[in-house]
Amino acid sequence: MLTNRIVFLFTLLGLVASCQPKEKFDWEVGLSAPKYYSSSPKVQFFYKDKIIHGASTNIGIQPGWGETSGGYASGKDPDEVPDSLHVEWLCGSDRFYYKGDFKLPRKRMLKLFQNPVKDEYNEDRAYTLIVVGTAPGGNVTVWMQAGSTQTEIGKFKAQNKGIWKESDHHYNSILDEAHASKEFINGEYNVFHYLHGIPYSVWGKNEKKYDYDTGFMSQDNNAKGLIVTFFNKDGSWHQSFINPKTDMSTEVFSWNNIEYIENNNNLKKRKLPVQIYMQFELKNEKKILDAQIIMPQNFEKLISEAYRDSISGKKEFYNRILIGVYNGNKEGTVWLTGKNKKMKLLNFILYNTNDEKNKENIRYSLPQDFKFPKWQGREKLIAPDKEIFWKEN
Repeated sequence: MLTNRIVFLFTLLGLVASCQPKEKFDWEVGLSAPKYYSSSPKVQFFYKDKIIHGASTNIGIQPGWGETSGGYASGKDPDEVPDSLHVEWLCGSDRFYYKGDFKLPRKRMLKLFQNPVKDEYNEDRAYTLIVVGTAPGGNVTVWMQAGSTQTEIGKFKAQNKGIWKESDHHYNSILDEAHASKEFINGEYNVFHYLHGIPYSVWGKNEKKYDYDTGFMSQDNNAKGLIVTFFNKDGSWHQSFINPKTDMSTEVFSWNNIEYIENNNNLKKRKLPVQIYMQFELKNEKKILDAQIIMPQNFEKLISEAYRDSISGKKEFYNRILIGVYNGNKEGTVWLTGKNKKMKLLNFILYNTNDEKNKENIRYSLPQDFKFPKWQGREKLIAPDKEIFWKEN
């Protein structure tokens, strides 16, 4: 009889234990930094003052804000959900070194780990990644990621610990020599800073997102759009492809026949680009042409303000960036379109990537009223060669 009671007791305890919510999970660390604003971070996660996970890199990373550079695992066994975070990093844009220790919302994180989300195929995806983003000005953002679903769990501000190797003359001379090279001065990193500055405040808040998609058309039907890359102010980015079956599509239109499609084709909340890179293929010549398009600095104002539909009289908003290539395939244009409304934003030029002259210089097309921002970075910014910029008249 006693034996039966003991067996029953252990069985009951086992059932109770099996009903307890799971509190350890298989998760990895992701490191993030804005595109063109590099960082060399070191992060450590703690639970009850004990290190449970960490990751670091000595090489400057810039995968894009919210994007992750690698997944760093601590071992085969599941880990505790952390309650705090230590982070330090060298900021490549201003050469300051930042450090900070922060409390994490553990209860919320635990709930996310315990509740998988549905992906685009309606399949359950568990949260398996904690991503730590480090940005200029000491800004830290932490996300949890389940497949393509990303949930922000905290924003923090690290302390500025001073200039990295300020008194190391050998290190400084090597750095000065590298920054004085033509490759660096006219390279994408320096040019992006020259065009858009360092928007320190943008990483302390979330940029507003808008409903819009992308369209493409060729006047002589010879240019075929391949891929569009959108760069946002905070160093995040996304791409759009010529494929109407995906949620990152670029619709193809006939010249001067811009059909308005209800629900904006594939409606999705997205940040607004400050710069667009696009590749084109010439069908009859098998050439690849590129374009670097700098968006008007009042673009957000234009897309956020409503207009009156000339036919219905209803309030509408622009919801498509439409890119067109003119006859001859040397110039193109960008429109902002909505229901029964079309506004030209700027013209741009295309360049042949196979041309020897264009291998050294990437040509950037600027709107006619574009103004280079005031430089707020600590290190001196060297102006790129004027020849790499093309400004419409």
